[in-house]
Order: sequence, then structure tokens, then C-alpha cells
Amino acid sequence: MWRGLIVLLLLAGLAGCSKPPDLPATVVRAADAGELAGFRAELGAHFPADRLQAFDTALQELRLDAMRRDVAPAEAREGDMQVKVNGRTVREAEVLGWQARRARILSEIQQMTGLYEGDLKARQQAAAAGRPESVAVSTHLQNEQDILDRLRRDLADTEQRLAAWSK
Repeated sequence: MWRGLIVLLLLAGLAGCSKPPDLPATVVRAADAGELAGFRAELGAHFPADRLQAFDTALQELRLDAMRRDVAPAEAREGDMQVKVNGRTVREAEVLGWQARRARILSEIQQMTGLYEGDLKARQQAAAAGRPESVAVSTHLQNEQDILDRLRRDLADTEQRLAAWSK
């Protein structure tokens, strides 16, 4: 009898010591908002916040992608994101979200480049006509250039992450 009890306790101890799967291999549970919230809380209990940042960003990017596709209202965007990640691994969800991030950044770069080129053209036309450069145009050009620089850095970071995850 003691032997059976000792074996049972030993097996229970080993099961209790088993290591949870590493974050990238963890399967996302997101059948509904409550399940996703519970799943995210469990992750927060097992992993430090810096390890969850890419996953959280991916979820947000998938929501933004739904918004870009005119999915409305917010609950529908949340549901769209949940359908995309439910049953996938955290890494698969991260890749999906960061691919959406890449597409969003590329779109924003295209839009901002159009604005920048329009303001640059206005500046050149004013100079050709002998009019002094408008402070507003100069400020817009600098702001647009700053935004383009940030977007390009974000794009490089995103592409670097995606490349690292594809290895």
C-alpha cells in the first residue's frame, strides 16, 4: 500500500513539475472574447510582459487590419481577429499579425509619400514663381519626413522580425 502511495505521489510530483510549452508553441484559445481574455491572463502569469509584447502587437494589428477592411463595429473586428488566431500557435498568430503590420506600414508610407511629394511640389512651384516659402509648407515637409523616417524604421523592424520567425 505504501509503495503504491509513494509511486502515486511521485507521479503527481513529476506532473506538477512538467514545464508548460514554450510561448511560441502555445496554442491560442480565442473562441470568444472571454476565452481570449482568460488565455492572455494565463500567459501573463507564465511569461514576462516583454515576451508577450510581440503577441499583443499582433492581436492589435489584426484588429487594425479588420478596421482597414471596413469591418464594423468594434465587436466585429474583435471577432474577426479571434477567428484568425483561435487554434493557432502564438507564433503563427504573431506572424499573421506582423504581416498585417507590414501591410499597414507600407500603405501608410505610400500615403505619406504622396503628401510629401505634393508639399514638395507646392514648395518648388512657389520658388519658381518667386514667392517666399510658406512656413506651413516647410513645417509640413519636415513633419512628413519625420513620419516617413519612423515608418521606414518600423518597416525594417517588422521585416526583421518576420525574417527571424521564418527561420
